[in-house]
Amino acid sequence: MKKLLVLGTGAVGAGAIALSLLGAGVASADDGVVGSTYKDARAKLAQQGASTIVATTVGDRKDWDNCIVTSATPAAFRDGYGEDQGNQFLVNLNCYSKYATSLWPGFSIQSKEGQEIYQADLAAKEQREAEQRAAQEQAELEELEGGPDS
Repeated sequence: MKKLLVLGTGAVGAGAIALSLLGAGVASADDGVVGSTYKDARAKLAQQGASTIVATTVGDRKDWDNCIVTSATPAAFRDGYGEDQGNQFLVNLNCYSKYATSLWPGFSIQSKEGQEIYQADLAAKEQREAEQRAAQEQAELEELEGGPDS
């Protein structure tokens, strides 16, 4: 009798584990939401009939509308009567504005986002330097053409 009870309990436990593994997938927001700004994600989820709740933020360098959504998952909230509160998503935001340095928090330069920001900053720096060189060359040219007599 004890063997039958142990085998039956083991079979029920194995069945429960199998069911939980098969149905354990957590629903998530459309892949287009993750990686976009909170403003864009909120608009996209609103089109799908969902509202957003900011669950966490990392960093404080940007206002929420410009923060990057790092994840979005369906919220499972119920009111005091046990009623579902509708289609809501919990979003996590990254509000750093730059890539990380030894003095500044932000995206890892090894990440896609960090690399994009780094390359954009590098291109802007090169553009500023080129404009400064052109202005300096123009000033030198004008000085040579005008001479000291002017």
